[in-house]
Amino acid sequence: MAIIGRIRNRVGLLIGIVGVSMVLFILGDIFSSNQGLFSGDSGVMGSVNGEKLDAMEYETRVQTMIKNYTDNNKGQAPDQNTQDMLRDQAWQQFVDEQTVKKEFQKLGIACSADELYELCTGPNANPQVKQAFTNPKTGQFDPNEVVKFLKDLPNREVAVQKQWSEFEKYLAESRIQEKYNNLVKGGIYVTTAEAKQDNTDKGRNANIRYLMLDYLEIADSTVKVDDAAMKAYYNEHQQEFKQKEDVRKLEYLVFDIIPSSKDRAEAAAWIAEKAEGMRTTTDAVSYLGQYGDAPFDSAFYAKGALRPAVDTALFNAEIGATVGPYEDMGSFKVSRLNAIKLVPDSVKARHILIKFEGADSAKALAKADSLKSLIKGGAKFADLATKNSEDIGSAIKGGDLGWFAKNAMVGPFDAACFNGNKGDMPVVISQFGVHLIEILDKGVPNRQIQVATLERKVEASEFTSDSIFAKANQFAGANTTAALFDSAVVKQGLNKRIADNVKETDRRLPGIEQPRELIRWAYGAKVGEVSKAFNAGEKYVVAKLTEVKEKGVLPMEAVKEQVKAGAIKAKKAEMLFDKATKMGSGATSIEDIAAKLQKTAQIATNVSFASNYNASLGNEQEILGKIFTAKAGTLSKPVKGNSGVFVFVVDAFNEPPALTDAKAARLQLEKAKAQRADYETGNAVKEKMEIVDNRGKYF
Repeated sequence: MAIIGRIRNRVGLLIGIVGVSMVLFILGDIFSSNQGLFSGDSGVMGSVNGEKLDAMEYETRVQTMIKNYTDNNKGQAPDQNTQDMLRDQAWQQFVDEQTVKKEFQKLGIACSADELYELCTGPNANPQVKQAFTNPKTGQFDPNEVVKFLKDLPNREVAVQKQWSEFEKYLAESRIQEKYNNLVKGGIYVTTAEAKQDNTDKGRNANIRYLMLDYLEIADSTVKVDDAAMKAYYNEHQQEFKQKEDVRKLEYLVFDIIPSSKDRAEAAAWIAEKAEGMRTTTDAVSYLGQYGDAPFDSAFYAKGALRPAVDTALFNAEIGATVGPYEDMGSFKVSRLNAIKLVPDSVKARHILIKFEGADSAKALAKADSLKSLIKGGAKFADLATKNSEDIGSAIKGGDLGWFAKNAMVGPFDAACFNGNKGDMPVVISQFGVHLIEILDKGVPNRQIQVATLERKVEASEFTSDSIFAKANQFAGANTTAALFDSAVVKQGLNKRIADNVKETDRRLPGIEQPRELIRWAYGAKVGEVSKAFNAGEKYVVAKLTEVKEKGVLPMEAVKEQVKAGAIKAKKAEMLFDKATKMGSGATSIEDIAAKLQKTAQIATNVSFASNYNASLGNEQEILGKIFTAKAGTLSKPVKGNSGVFVFVVDAFNEPPALTDAKAARLQLEKAKAQRADYETGNAVKEKMEIVDNRGKYF
């Protein structure tokens, strides 16, 4: 069990195949109660190429992940954000099974028992296995311990056998994914010609002179486009109006649930009643634990670190002194001086930092203990710090950190230094690694105090909440159409909010932390429909659905404004193109055209084909293409660009040095493409599949 325990402590959640499917390293007992949100429901969460994931199976996957997250975090259940993440991972796991894993099967890619054994005992064993079976005394991986563990596995508890089985499954899937990626990478080849072209594209630049007839020179109001022009533009640019997924646009009102004057008065009366008990109790910590709205803060504070009212009344008082009731940060409070201690104002220390990866601190702790023994045996701390510390800044000074005040260092380090004694050598773990510390000296002790604070939050009562709900519900009931909604907003001077591109699975809207019910409504409503009053945490929301954009090419009516703007821009381009062509007729230089247009030719230097953006030209890919296919010294024809119509002349091309090592350049390009293959391959497979995600209809 110790081996499994070490693995559990080091890993927790592992990232599975294609970098998105979360594989739990230790899965524990499979969720078998079949109780959950969808018990007895035949709903379908989604499908991949017709292969469905029903609600019960999905919920079982989610609950398994939640259970194992809890097991791997010492019984701490995941918060709402983490649960949302696990739900996404459960869905992605199913998608992977139906996409990339099926590709593996088609290609016959597998991981044999011998390979699996090699991953556990061989010289290139999986890093997690190495961490779990490393001898803490020697710091070396011992494959014999793995063999011993495997031989003894049939005699161990069923839970341990199951845990190891799941881990082996993870190892096999990781190996299969690695083989698939290597197969793809093995097909990547860059020719010498490609390498040379890449060298030219990246290194070649041009110096040009140009004129730009800006589209902004023509006011939109002066350009008329008819329905035919708009239709033509829409047909030519349909790719720009392609929607990858369904989205909605909402306009909504928020009715905040805020405490009333009566709620505030009741909170004030409550704290006044309990204040006497706080003054007379012999155990303030237990008293506030029984009655207070906030937990006890055990920290000690120096002069000036507490709220002014508390600091003034209690810092120089005797234990048991109280202050309050007083109001602070939306609560009524009574504070009592609970303890006093003398803490140095500063500490002088040095340390040796040993870093480690993930949660695997065992090796680093063993090294720290070894170094500590050497120091006690006569070795010099400074010499060992210089050679071993991974805090480069202090290592060059023998690990010396000098004098520092309280809270200047990370929590565990700070506590060890200020709570220890001069000469102590504590070993602590922080987010930076393992620290072997020597406390060299301590400053003058100063008084610090610990305060117990009884708190009563000023919160909206049920009556207040119901009153605000009634107000929101009244608005929704009286304004059931889009026109009535808009009119009421104006008449009542309400603050309307807008949420654009709302996806069915979104979990946040501006100003709303719990909008799921509202979003589900939006995906069943019609444009112009007004919602009922939805509860969304500490507020109620009434919304109007203003726009629906379905997956695929949006109809022209849905993008009419964008189409009109594009058609106007296209018309301007034609007008300015004709103007530039007319002015350029018979011209032999860019200065001739500039004189006719009453403009001055601009200069752009070091224009690069490899960069989409140029400081002088802006984002003009069409112009860049024309520049690098032009001849130096030749006046160009007018070119329609993104921000205007251009005429240019290339004064000179600056060529890069000739490629001297084509092989190295080829390998570098192949490596760059191979790095992209790891994540792009899986995405390419999924893009070919028909993936339907219905989860937003249920959650």
